Amino acid sequence: MKIGFLGVGAVSSAVIEAMASREGKQETVYLSPRGEKRSTDLAAKYDHCVRLDSNQAVIDASDMVVISMLPNQVDEALAELTFREDQIIASFIAGTPPSGIAKLTAPATTVSQLIPLPAIVHHKGPLVICPSQPDIMREFAGLGDIIILEDETKIRILSVTSAVMSSYFTWQNTVIKWTEDSGLDHDTSSKYVRSLLEGLAFEGQAATDAELLHLPVEHETPGGLNYRNRTGLESQGWFDAFYNRLQDTYSNADLKAKSTE
Repeated sequence: MKIGFLGVGAVSSAVIEAMASREGKQETVYLSPRGEKRSTDLAAKYDHCVRLDSNQAVIDASDMVVISMLPNQVDEALAELTFREDQIIASFIAGTPPSGIAKLTAPATTVSQLIPLPAIVHHKGPLVICPSQPDIMREFAGLGDIIILEDETKIRILSVTSAVMSSYFTWQNTVIKWTEDSGLDHDTSSKYVRSLLEGLAFEGQAATDAELLHLPVEHETPGGLNYRNRTGLESQGWFDAFYNRLQDTYSNADLKAKSTE
């Protein structure tokens, strides 16, 4: 399987790096010149990565074409390109479902949308594939936790769900800052908070679905420090406000105008 990437931004680079760190034979990867520095660096780093001169050259050389470019540029960019009927299309484009991409890549009709996130470079985090397709599932196996959707109308839900990343890191940095401002040096504050959150994430992954709702109370004692923080935020409507923020983003955001990178 020869895999071509149209657009080599941050997410594509993370995916390619994750693929390269898997055991076994490496598939040939063709890189478009879009994302000049990243594509040049990857081609220099890996023998199986080959940078070509144009998007069309990448398509012509590939069995599977990964489309990863700005959502508001994809219509114009793909209109100038010619695909083959036997090609498999893996789209990273936010806001355009597989049925929409298929219209732009005809006569190629085997199209799935994927939502890879930056942590995939560490083989961590979810990787949404919609709909399931054997070749795509095989080529992207081992990069993260594969989440299968068969109904493309549900993709928007997980796109908004994944949009908590920057909020998470702002929350993390706020805790680090408070710890530092309260008297600890930066290195100790940063190491402690990041290790704390990593441990909590591990516990969340290890818990069964039935246990998830009980995790908050299992990590606090009545009247204790965790209890004071959680109930204080709850009384201020913090969790309700966050829930409502997700709903507002889902209802009003133009996902196609946003970049996957």
